[in-house]
Amino acid sequence: MRKNTFMTLLVFSSCFSSCLIDRHIPDLNEFEIGLLHSYRTLREESRLTIAPEEEPGQRLYLCLTFRNRETGSALSNREVHFYHADIAGEYRPSDPGDESTARLSGLAVTDKDGRIFLDTTLPGDYGSSVDNRHLHTTVSGASPAAYDIHFKQYTGVMGKSFFRRSEQHFLADLRKGDQDFLVAFLDIKCKFQN
Repeated sequence: MRKNTFMTLLVFSSCFSSCLIDRHIPDLNEFEIGLLHSYRTLREESRLTIAPEEEPGQRLYLCLTFRNRETGSALSNREVHFYHADIAGEYRPSDPGDESTARLSGLAVTDKDGRIFLDTTLPGDYGSSVDNRHLHTTVSGASPAAYDIHFKQYTGVMGKSFFRRSEQHFLADLRKGDQDFLVAFLDIKCKFQN
């Protein structure tokens, strides 16, 4: 009987926390449309397409700026590796022991203002968890080097609480374009050892 009560509470709390997520995604405004255009026209090495056009899932454009956490200055000409799960929540790495070799992965270099434009699809949930969609980044020279991008509209209350206390997890607030693509603008503040 206790086991059934525990399982019922577990299912209820999971459903309750999922219901608390505001899934509303506002439309891009005129300023954001202009900002998106400026990122889409960055130099070639600062633009990265991870997912080909035929990849299942909703198109996602990330307009990212990488900064030094301590000084606020832009990280220029810095290599950043990206990877994430597909819409089914599968990484499908080329090296089964290393998910950073995920099928959906790639490398870009920040421009002089620390910017990168990433063209991909919205990652899916993986494992038995829901609302855990995220994208991994590894920033060369940073310590720690790993930073994760999560999505406000796909993150539960517990995740948001954890991210507020973490210097390696960032929450992107999604916007919707007129052709049903998603966009997020985000500063990633990286740490460096002195």
